[in-house]
Amino acid sequence: MSTLFQHGWLAPLVGIAKEAGEAIMAIYAKDDFGVVTKSDDSPVTAADLASHKVIVQQLMALTPDVPIISEESADISWQERQEWQAYWLIDPLDGTKEFIKRNGEFTVNIAFVYEGRAVAGVVYAPVLDKCFYGSLNSGAWLQCADSEIALPQVDSVTEVPRIVGSRSHVTPELEAYLQRFGEHEMKSVGSSLKFCLLAEGQADIYPRLGPTCEWDTAAAQAVLESAGGRVLNYDSRGPLSYNQKEDYLNPYFIAYAPNWEEGKLA
Repeated sequence: MSTLFQHGWLAPLVGIAKEAGEAIMAIYAKDDFGVVTKSDDSPVTAADLASHKVIVQQLMALTPDVPIISEESADISWQERQEWQAYWLIDPLDGTKEFIKRNGEFTVNIAFVYEGRAVAGVVYAPVLDKCFYGSLNSGAWLQCADSEIALPQVDSVTEVPRIVGSRSHVTPELEAYLQRFGEHEMKSVGSSLKFCLLAEGQADIYPRLGPTCEWDTAAAQAVLESAGGRVLNYDSRGPLSYNQKEDYLNPYFIAYAPNWEEGKLA
């Protein structure tokens, strides 16, 4: 499958994500985050906007002919978007609530979407200094400090399923789903780091039976699938796809680590 994504773009994308992370951390060090509540009651901070500015400017320089959707500039008509074959999809600061709590579990997300599929992505956690990135054509990696590791990092097959979920969004549907597993381990972590735990082999399943938007998932889905994992629509069992409808809401989905066995309960 042609993706239009060029492998040579990965290194610049990592640099862009890290530059955005620096902009975020400059505000993280301050006492006042400049928090504003948006119309959907979700918070946005000066760090979201600073990261957005860095990423958009740098992507426009890298690929001036490729359109961009950001959480902070998503007011683009469906009539325009449905004509796009390829575009950048970004969340400048995923996990704003985690940022406000100062727990470090927030990320910069940059994805390249082609024909409805997230084919490449970068997820950078500036506090943790961990950068996950990859493309479907080339594989996935983790940069941490001065090292670079191919993903999946370790074998993820375990007897007791290790399930990762959101610290902020526990729904009755998720609680019912977890009952199907019987004995299991549950890990809670913020932002798109949940996908990254799967790619690292630190967890087996991420069930998201609650609301997300497309910019929340695209970059990390690309990383996980580039490492050999899967992200499937909970109802149709088809791959989670993008820009296929007027709104930006994702359906419920289940993400699986690269070595999760098909025969296990899921």
